[in-house]
Order: sequence, then structure tokens, then C-alpha cells
Amino acid sequence: MERRTFERLYAKLQAKLYYGGNIYTGTVTNLSENGMFISARMNIPVDSMFPIVLMQNGQSFKIDVRVRRTVKSSGHHIETEDSGIGVMLLNPPQDYLEFVGKCRPL
Repeated sequence: MERRTFERLYAKLQAKLYYGGNIYTGTVTNLSENGMFISARMNIPVDSMFPIVLMQNGQSFKIDVRVRRTVKSSGHHIETEDSGIGVMLLNPPQDYLEFVGKCRPL
């Protein structure tokens, strides 16, 4: 079983995803220094790369990502936190890394 390099932290951040000339919205439900899960209704293929913008308390982070996995809810409700994409962050900016560090429990 594959283990993550960085521990994932629970989150609830609004995100905008810029893919294929469209803008999608989603919610980041967990994050780390090198990845996150974005709960959203979209159909983006694995290995796709595109920028996202995260927003939290007036602060925003622009990060390029690569889709590592897609998850579709098996239930009848399409808008569940189980549907979305797992992404790898490509060169996350220092201010994002500092933000994640502040989110870690002491």
C-alpha cells in the first residue's frame, strides 16, 4: 500500500480550477505540502495539468496541479464530498507552504 510523504490535513477552502478554457469551482477537503483533494463536479482526466486558485480569509494562492486520481460518488447525489479529484501540486509557492505549516496541530 502506498504511503503519503506528507500527512493530509482536514480543510474547507474554496477553489477555482482553470481547465480547458472553463472555470470550475470546488472545495478543498484535505491538503498537504504536495497534494490535496478537491471536491467538485467535473470530468478532468488523470495526468491533466492546470492552475487552481485557493481562497481563504482574503488570502489567495495560485498553484499549478496535476490530476493523480478521480473519484466519482456511487450514490445518487452528485454533489457529495466523495466526488472530485486528487491532485499533486507542482512547485507550490512558499506562502502556500507557510499556510499549510500554520494549519498543522502543535
